[in-house]
Amino acid sequence: MSPLSQRNKLSRHANQRSVRRCALVASVEVTELHSGAMLSARISELGVGGCYVDALNPFHEGALVRLRILRDQGVFETKAKVVYCHSSFGMGLAFIDVTPDQRSLLETWLAEIVTQLTEVS
Repeated sequence: MSPLSQRNKLSRHANQRSVRRCALVASVEVTELHSGAMLSARISELGVGGCYVDALNPFHEGALVRLRILRDQGVFETKAKVVYCHSSFGMGLAFIDVTPDQRSLLETWLAEIVTQLTEVS
């Protein structure tokens, strides 16, 4: 698949999201629950319901994973499901079983991002 058609495919997925994602670059550890395989990567987008992980070798669509997003302001941990993947680019994850304290941390991060964006504008 050409880079242009890959970008168009990424764009279609972005338009299908039910929740807005914000640009955020942070380190992430993703562990596939079935095999125990782990990858260290980075996220490029974050939202209340999920994130996009940049990875050359993403896990397959439908895989259940444990996710740890690491920032100076703390560590967000939850389980997630791979809802789509782009070979050699990355994968979109939907969060599942988010605890109330982790949800609160995530909402704090997103509020900080939105505040920073409005201050720059």
